[in-house]
Amino acid sequence: MTMDNIYKLFQTKQPEVEKWFEEKWKGLKPLLYLSCDIRHSGHKIAVVDTNLFPAGFNNLCNSYSRLTAETFKGYFQTYHPQTRKVLLYGEEHTRNKFYLKNLLHLDRLLEKAGLESRIGTTGEFLQEGKTRIDLEEGSFDLYKITRKGNRVLADGYEPELIISNNDFASGVPAVFSNIDQPIIPDPKLGWQGRQKIIHFRILRELLADFSARFDLDLWQIYPETGMAAEVNIENAESLRLLASKIDAVLEKTRKKYDEYGIKETPYVYVKNNRGTYGLGILILYSGEEILTLNRRQKNKLLSSKGTTPTDSFLIQEGIPTIDAYSGYPIEPVIYVVGKTDVGGFFRFHETKNEYENLNSPGMAFSCLCLHKLTEPHEEYFLDCRQKESVVALSRFLARVAALAAAQEAA
Repeated sequence: MTMDNIYKLFQTKQPEVEKWFEEKWKGLKPLLYLSCDIRHSGHKIAVVDTNLFPAGFNNLCNSYSRLTAETFKGYFQTYHPQTRKVLLYGEEHTRNKFYLKNLLHLDRLLEKAGLESRIGTTGEFLQEGKTRIDLEEGSFDLYKITRKGNRVLADGYEPELIISNNDFASGVPAVFSNIDQPIIPDPKLGWQGRQKIIHFRILRELLADFSARFDLDLWQIYPETGMAAEVNIENAESLRLLASKIDAVLEKTRKKYDEYGIKETPYVYVKNNRGTYGLGILILYSGEEILTLNRRQKNKLLSSKGTTPTDSFLIQEGIPTIDAYSGYPIEPVIYVVGKTDVGGFFRFHETKNEYENLNSPGMAFSCLCLHKLTEPHEEYFLDCRQKESVVALSRFLARVAALAAAQEAA
């Protein structure tokens, strides 16, 4: 079944699809927000990463930003109706202008949702009180987070709720220990404790149920995935175990390639099971390759954000992208607030090919809002072969990922 056929099936069975979501959401509380990286190869489309502390809100267009603010408002009215004052807790990327733009935009979205907001970090470099951050898009005060008793403060400002845009890869700071104010998303969902494999196992379960309900091939909407734990890449026996797990995923993928008449060579991403920012990722075409890694490749595999050790790896079927912008490979990035997909954009990379990870230094997003797919003047530059279905299926998959994240949190 082609992506267009799957999309048409969704269109004709939209009430049943929504009923499925309604059944699965019973008893669950959605997370505040998340973003999904999605890959589309023509023969399949799937979520390859779900970030529960998403950055990049500054890349949402005006239309999607309005929808995001409205959805934030609805989320807080439903789940935190008494909350008016929030603290947006950011990463320590004070020299990363792209991340600072994200904080500024997210802060504005929260204020448009009717909340009073301040942006703070625990950074030692910060002066007591606040530091002025000036960007082309505007300025904001970055507050140093302090504590008084069991309450967190930002230069005297006392929030009722803390919204984390920090993924806690280095652990939860002592300033947040045993405080009275709630933190969302829960710090337990940070990378010091979260494992990608748990999310993908839940996601597989949900998509398997959906596929059975609507007579789909699960493989077309989910990547073959495995995991190897307690790996010591300096130990030969440990590496052989990892190699066998890699070959198992490749063999499953190869069988599906044969079934669908796909002539390409299957490959896998070996990823840090805990982590983000596209760190710690290798592309491999056989398990044997992991046995002959050089020092540079080993260092790359072990690279991670924060202090969490790298000894557990997700092995995920590589999905090449057939979509391009000015000849450069692109992939959809979709944002969800609560249960609602609020839009997204395409990530592209000028130095990567269609097989590689695009979530890496040098990536760009400009002029690639999902709306651009329908603008005729973009046709020459944007080659997205199944345009309408790619966007619709990406948004559907992100909604399922939000459901999986809620189960993961529970």
